[in-house]
Amino acid sequence: MSKFDSIESCLKEIENRYINTDKVRKKLANYDEPIQIRFLDTNRSVLLLVNKDQGIEVKDNASDENAPVKIDFITEKTMLDLFNKELGAVKAYSSGKIKVVEGKIKNLMKLKSLMF
Repeated sequence: MSKFDSIESCLKEIENRYINTDKVRKKLANYDEPIQIRFLDTNRSVLLLVNKDQGIEVKDNASDENAPVKIDFITEKTMLDLFNKELGAVKAYSSGKIKVVEGKIKNLMKLKSLMF
């Protein structure tokens, strides 16, 4: 497994997981709401646009304040640690390194395989 060394590489991996993993696409077959991710340490925003089973678009340095799912990462390093398997999603959430600002739990569970 390659080491993720930048947020850009993590974002590319999100796209790759959607494109190359049938299980992920099937979980998101009916999902079409934007997902807003913010990194509080750098004030960077990323928008994930899932178009059901038709594709995904990752927009770096973009935001949608009306997105029904909003997730804040305390630092960009938190995402890198998650992708490098140095930190688990549950531990990151329970320790406050990831905060779900808005979103239904059923949607968040669908996104877990895409992002973590």
